[in-house]
Amino acid sequence: MGWKHDIRRAPAVRDRGTETDLQARIIAGNRVWVVGDVHGHLGTLRALIHRLKLEEEDRVVLLGDLIDRGPNSAGVVEYIREHPQIHAIKGNHEQMAIQSLQATNIELNHVWMSKGGSSTWGSYIVAAKGDLHRAKLTFAEDCAWLADLPSHIVLDDWRLVHAGYNPKIDLDAQDEKSLLWVRRAFFKHDEAIDEKRCILFGHTPTKKFKRIGQIAHSKIQLSDGRPSWIAMDTCAYNQESPGLAAYDLTTGNTVRQKTLKSEHWWLKTESREAPVAEFFGLAELRRRARKVVAAREKARRRLSMAGVSYRVKAPVSFRIVKRKLPLVEDAIPASGIQSQDSVIYRV
Repeated sequence: MGWKHDIRRAPAVRDRGTETDLQARIIAGNRVWVVGDVHGHLGTLRALIHRLKLEEEDRVVLLGDLIDRGPNSAGVVEYIREHPQIHAIKGNHEQMAIQSLQATNIELNHVWMSKGGSSTWGSYIVAAKGDLHRAKLTFAEDCAWLADLPSHIVLDDWRLVHAGYNPKIDLDAQDEKSLLWVRRAFFKHDEAIDEKRCILFGHTPTKKFKRIGQIAHSKIQLSDGRPSWIAMDTCAYNQESPGLAAYDLTTGNTVRQKTLKSEHWWLKTESREAPVAEFFGLAELRRRARKVVAAREKARRRLSMAGVSYRVKAPVSFRIVKRKLPLVEDAIPASGIQSQDSVIYRV
């Protein structure tokens, strides 16, 4: 039996305040964008948000799986928490991460680690520049925030959920496990789950519906002609046509952002998660340190080619010594500074 089956069947949670706010914005004609699984691709998410050209009253809802697999899950969570126009709901990867928070202690679950959690934990260590204590504190705070995210959002004409709904359970009695993990039982159901609302969900990559890199629509229609569901996980780490997509609930428009080439991590590893997972981020810190040294050496060579002498290497420390012997002008060290009573030599 898989670990996901051990998750307690807690009741599904809604945030009535968020739902009221989003519904009011739709009625007012503001744009409310819905985005599928981000999976740690911070650069691509930022590029997508930039392309949406949000106005002050517009909002964005992320359908869970903010973390795991990609190169910077810690950065994604920080960006979302600080962005006043972005809301998020919980995904199954958030649920697995939350299990690592035991009271005030962090106990990394080995199953979560094997399903993309290693890259997330590694990104927190990288963000903390190797400070394990700081990484744990930040991760614990973010886990507490993730735990408070709603399981789904219900509006007048829409349902926003990570995985879907169990057709065998009444809509008002759904449990969080179903909303975060269900697959075929939901999208293979032969009639609309909610006759009045179109359901937007992530979790299942749209390549499963033969729509690689594009959102997918159910063939079953509601009475108003809309599809009974819209699949939003265009998969940011597909080998073919990776990217994120946003769907506007107000206008029905779709905006797609290709995954930035700088985040094509699968070209650098045979693993199913970004290289930041290697040795929990320490390998990435070493790579970054080597890049800094290489960049400094490159800059030094360019200065030399331009005829600029760069003789003092940073960091530089000095000591002051009293003059004991007469100074000879042409014998002053290149890095020394002459004064009447002393000479400053580089150490």
